[in-house]
Amino acid sequence: MLLLLLAIVFTGVFVAFNLFIHGYIRTNVEGQLDGLVKSVGMMNDRPRDRPPGDPYMPDLSGQQPNRLGARGEVIILDANYAIQSYDERGEKDLDELREIASSLQKQAVSLSDARYVFVGAGEDAYYISSIEDRGRPGDFFVFYVSVAGINHLVDAVNLSMAMIMAIAMLISFLIANIIAGSITKPVKILSAFAEEMGRGSFGRKDFVFQDVEFDELGEAMNCSAEKLDAYDKDQRAFFQNVSHELRTPLQSIRCYAEGVEYGLMDPQKSGATIISETDRLSELVEDLLYISRVDSITSHVEMQESDLRDTLALCAENLRPMAEKKGLRFQYEFDDQSVLLSYNEKHLYRAFSNLIANALRYAKGVITLRCHSLPGQVEVSVLDDGPGIAPDDLPHIFERFYKGPDGKHGIGLSIVKSVVELHGGGIAVDCSEGTRFTILFPKRSK
Repeated sequence: MLLLLLAIVFTGVFVAFNLFIHGYIRTNVEGQLDGLVKSVGMMNDRPRDRPPGDPYMPDLSGQQPNRLGARGEVIILDANYAIQSYDERGEKDLDELREIASSLQKQAVSLSDARYVFVGAGEDAYYISSIEDRGRPGDFFVFYVSVAGINHLVDAVNLSMAMIMAIAMLISFLIANIIAGSITKPVKILSAFAEEMGRGSFGRKDFVFQDVEFDELGEAMNCSAEKLDAYDKDQRAFFQNVSHELRTPLQSIRCYAEGVEYGLMDPQKSGATIISETDRLSELVEDLLYISRVDSITSHVEMQESDLRDTLALCAENLRPMAEKKGLRFQYEFDDQSVLLSYNEKHLYRAFSNLIANALRYAKGVITLRCHSLPGQVEVSVLDDGPGIAPDDLPHIFERFYKGPDGKHGIGLSIVKSVVELHGGGIAVDCSEGTRFTILFPKRSK
């Protein structure tokens, strides 16, 4: 494409130059011929000391050369293109003048009023204009200007331009190859890296490119590879953990069912265990389906502005029977005014319920729920007075299937984190006094 563009540009310059120079030559020659024809046509007289039948040769010695440096000359031809007279002081000999006359005859040029006729005679070229001699009807003054010299110069310039174009295109081709190589080589390297990532190889590559942009692209691809590697490992761990979590209750159910079938276990007690394991299995499947839905939700989830205090209090009220069974009570620290936020009530209800249920497993006496409106954000806290989370467990509590002491499936807190991030918020945990989960939501319009 680059060579084609250069060829088009150079061809355009070449054509424009030739059109201009040939137009310039023709304009100068035509002006010179017009001057000669006009001067002779105005005079067209004969010296009184010459007989009427003798041909008259105009004196052109006083003319000024044109801007090209060429001078006009004249010969006298009859109607049969035969030379009647010529200026013996001119630059052309008789043979050259006969070639001019022969060329005019071959082109069947009308000598009575020829204007700017181009004639090629031998190795020379001329522009010709003619006018009839009123003193000798049938004879014609034929004025000619040679353009061979300037044409040779134009040919030399054209040849030089062609050589310059060829050299320029060759240099451009070499430079283009060098530039293209500097671009295509990094692209091929990065493409090969992308293919490796597609085959599941996410190892980091050390790229060294001359261009900063390719270095940045390589680093971005390395970051993507690391994220894909982490995602791939998470997926593998996820399926392994799911398989393990599903296998345990299923094995228990099968064991008790076989015990009942063969009369080895009490049907009533075995039935209660089977129901309990079935409930556990159903809860696990429900959590797995829910977290899968949350992961697939886009930013177009339906939001509605509501009072966040109502949702948090509703979660606590629904879990109050469980709290009372364990001898626990709820303490509310809410703002007096409405704490309005644009959110999806169904998802936040699930997240708050998981946090409160988690607190119920570890609290000793009181679970404190806080909901405050701050400048530009909303704060929600769930605080229990339990022993807190062990420092070794703290970095992993939001990981899927990571279970601490008395944990169930290891999915509840990961659901909380996913829902909070879905709403653009963040969650933090503090274990300095019991365990406090703090969520901050940015205030935004619907």
